[in-house]
Amino acid sequence: MCGITGFFSYKNRCDTKKYYEAHKKIAHRGPDDEGFVYKNKNNSLEHLSGDDTIEELKHREHITTNNSSSLILGHRRLSIIDLTSHGHQPFVFENLYMVYNGEIFNYVELRDELISLGYSFSTQSDTEVFLKAYHYWGVESFNKFNGMWAVAIYDNNKNEIILTRDRFGIKPLYYSILDDNLVFGSEIKFVSSFFDEKVINKKLVYAYVRYCYLEHTNETFIENLNSLEEGTYLIYKHNEVVKKRYYFIKKREKINIEKSIDQSIKLRMRSDVEVGALLSGGIDSSTLVCKIKNNGVSSFKTFTADFKEKKFSERHYVEEILEQTKYEGHFIEISSEDILKNMEKIVYIHETPVRSMSVFLQYKIFEFIKNNTNVRVTLSGQGADEIFSGYTNDYYYYLISLLLDMRISEFLKEFSLIQKKLNVSKGELLKRTIITYFRDKFSKKDKHRIFKETFSEKYKTSKFTNFFKNHLYRGLSFSALKEYLRDEDKNSMYFSIESRLPYLDFNVVEEAFSLADDQYIKNAETKFILREIAKEYIPKSIIERKDKMGFISPQEVWQKNELKEDFDKVFLDIKENGLFCFIDNNRVFELYELYKQNKLNDWTLIWRFYCLYYYKKAWEMKG
Repeated sequence: MCGITGFFSYKNRCDTKKYYEAHKKIAHRGPDDEGFVYKNKNNSLEHLSGDDTIEELKHREHITTNNSSSLILGHRRLSIIDLTSHGHQPFVFENLYMVYNGEIFNYVELRDELISLGYSFSTQSDTEVFLKAYHYWGVESFNKFNGMWAVAIYDNNKNEIILTRDRFGIKPLYYSILDDNLVFGSEIKFVSSFFDEKVINKKLVYAYVRYCYLEHTNETFIENLNSLEEGTYLIYKHNEVVKKRYYFIKKREKINIEKSIDQSIKLRMRSDVEVGALLSGGIDSSTLVCKIKNNGVSSFKTFTADFKEKKFSERHYVEEILEQTKYEGHFIEISSEDILKNMEKIVYIHETPVRSMSVFLQYKIFEFIKNNTNVRVTLSGQGADEIFSGYTNDYYYYLISLLLDMRISEFLKEFSLIQKKLNVSKGELLKRTIITYFRDKFSKKDKHRIFKETFSEKYKTSKFTNFFKNHLYRGLSFSALKEYLRDEDKNSMYFSIESRLPYLDFNVVEEAFSLADDQYIKNAETKFILREIAKEYIPKSIIERKDKMGFISPQEVWQKNELKEDFDKVFLDIKENGLFCFIDNNRVFELYELYKQNKLNDWTLIWRFYCLYYYKKAWEMKG
């Protein structure tokens, strides 16, 4: 697990001092080592060192002692597998030079396969397996990997570079074409360092303010700076960019969800450093932790966000899991003061505005892990809600799907049960279902009259003929999950911790998308198949709890109380000095006044403007 950077051009050269200053901005992603490959004036490739290169390789020339180059590959290392100097990058095999961020969890099995094909190995690292697999299978190797990655490989024979990213975009990879130069890296901080000025992407601001869409496109909040799409590779050759998708979800005929989850956990427990887990009081993470115990792991640490506001605390349910497993649990209390102290820092770390204060919970958890334990790898339940159907609005899509499929008796049965489950009237449930159906059919007007310009709102995410599965696929590929993956990566890697997500093993995902509809929701229970699996491992009280809140904070309360003074200051500054020229800043202030008078109840909209203010400030955005 690491961070990568790179520059490649056919006509220009990059100043190495400028490059290294930008490269140092992602030092947190790899505190254990750094290295570079550099093309010299004779077009030969040399290995160079940096300030933090391991002692065994310090004899190499420092990158800043060379003036400029048309090719630089940079790497920061967080040592997880093969902690020796053999894991140093960039990694070289024959004509291929690679920088790699990620983990290939099935590297042991792939290494054995490659040995049978005649390859030999000098390290115990998954890095060597990745590069030699690519050497043998080419781009087809990406579909053989079970893991998460962002990779750049330079082919010296072809004088071209390929970038690739894992199936679901767990690890980030950003890039830009600037004056025919390809600049790329694990974080926007590196790539944007090569911009003369950072101009705000107005379309992204609109989508964020109107719909809270984040990560729904390969564009970023900075114009001309993109994210490589998940499941895709990009080839840069002779100033041309060619992108191809290598991965599509496949339907599985044979399904054994529990076996696939077990195998996924087993693979993700492979580590040469200590592993722990993020634990809430819900089914997803509780099942993971209890299965780890069931697999014979006797000593293990878990980490949970907690609040002094007890109605938001899940401590009681977590303690049930800890009592059952006898694991060591840590509760990290989050307060409104944490938000005030870290607001500008968070939007700088995350490189975008954020959906809610929940990102601060993760931030504080990983901060605690880094400062108080030796855990350097964590597991979490991220992704289970999306692939197994764990959200309240999934009910409405399910009901619509039953109607569209003319399964009337099932619709009537589930409608009645869901009505009781949600404790709403039949009319209210019907209204919510109808609104859900037509929400995706027709665009809404800017009812608050916030924007001075009109923006396109067409986003196509259909893949399945089944209406309900298309909804699940949207959650996996469009906005919500991709945003949570970014949050988890930025928070964990800021504290040099690797986060692993067992539910996003591609085998688990493909089996989940091959289920029948009533294995997602049945008898008004979401995540039906996961609940059936979990019954054997976790307490009944967690299976049947009705108050699961998700990864939330007391945000609505804090905004009007503990954080009110800062909110007042921010919105007054927006009124007096403006936010962006394409936004009616006076109207934004009016909305905030209505909110304070309880005449506007959309507290999430108010948060988004508050967050945009700090984002613009932290990133010195133009526009």
